[in-house]
Amino acid sequence: MLRRPPTSIELKLDDISEYEEMKQNKEKQQKSFSPPVWSVAPKTNKEIYARIGYVPPEHVQPHTNMM
Repeated sequence: MLRRPPTSIELKLDDISEYEEMKQNKEKQQKSFSPPVWSVAPKTNKEIYARIGYVPPEHVQPHTNMM
């Protein structure tokens, strides 16, 4: 593969004005975009387990005999 020096890119006045116009349009779109409202209530473990289909094992209390 032959290496060559980078070529120069010439910008014309039309290119710069087009870039500025696109930049302004993008800024307007970002300002008009409203992010979705997420619920702020935290989920309980029970709700999370139901959603992912996880059934936690039941904990068995060991019997302790004090004699």
